[in-house]
Amino acid sequence: MTHAMCITGFNQIDSYNHINNKWQVENSWGKSESAEGYYIMSDEWFDEYVYEIAINKKYLSEQQLDIINKNECTILEPWDPMGSLA
Repeated sequence: MTHAMCITGFNQIDSYNHINNKWQVENSWGKSESAEGYYIMSDEWFDEYVYEIAINKKYLSEQQLDIINKNECTILEPWDPMGSLA
């Protein structure tokens, strides 16, 4: 939880119409690293290592917005290790 990246998700459909979930990451290390500063991570890697995301509310579903509006989410204290990029 000590590293930030800008993630743009996409689903790549192969020739058999299978969806392969992959995530394009723009890394803060810059262009000196692999692929001009971009990396493609697998969905499994994302599930294992991504702990926290920030997303613009305009990209949320109605169901997700309802949860936020009903205050059904858990607000973490700032000192909680899951509440910040410590």
